[in-house]
Formats: sequence, structure tokens, C-alpha cells
Amino acid sequence: MVKKLLLFIFLSTLSLSAFAQQKETDKKPESVTVIKDVVATPNPFSVTTKVRFTAMAEFEVEFSVKDLIGNVVYAQKYTTKVGANTIPFYRDKLDSGIYIYSIKSSTEIISKRIVIK
Repeated sequence: MVKKLLLFIFLSTLSLSAFAQQKETDKKPESVTVIKDVVATPNPFSVTTKVRFTAMAEFEVEFSVKDLIGNVVYAQKYTTKVGANTIPFYRDKLDSGIYIYSIKSSTEIISKRIVIK
């Protein structure tokens, strides 16, 4: 019993000391947010929704929609403009359910949920 207790204490100490702190050089540089205020309205929707967001600069993004398994059911590239942007999304032949939409730039990916009635 004592051997098991000592082994447990040793392994606990080893795991805590190995992962307790990061070096200053291990920190990733903070990235600049270029996309803000992402929202799909209406949500839930039955025919069409509009994904609105604010861009801090002009750049290319990829807008994609995935089902809950991760299959890409829609993907399109867009060039943003500074300020308010709108991407229309049509249901087409998609079944009712929950989907994940993403807006991907060169520095970030923002993903949110949409519901098709």
C-alpha cells in the first residue's frame, strides 16, 4: 500500500512540474483581430439567412458551412471591404438541422452555429 501511495505521489509531482509553467519564449504573439461582430440573421431560418460582420481591412475570406459531422456542404471565397459586410446564404437542398458556419481569414477563423428549420 505504501509503495502504491509513493508511486502516486511521485507521478503526481512529475506531471505537475512538467506542465506547470511555460517559458516566456513559448508564448505565441498576439494576432490582430480583423473580423468582428459576426452574426447570422435570421437564425434559425427556413430559406435564407445573411451573415453580417465587420472587417478592419480589405482582404480575402473563405465562408464555409459544415454539418455536425464536419462535412463541408458549402464554401465560397469573398473579398471584404472595410466596415460592414454581408454574405447571403441559401438553404438550397440542405436538410433541417444544426450547421456550423465559418469565416476564415489569413489570421483567424470565426465559427458559429446556424439552425435550418
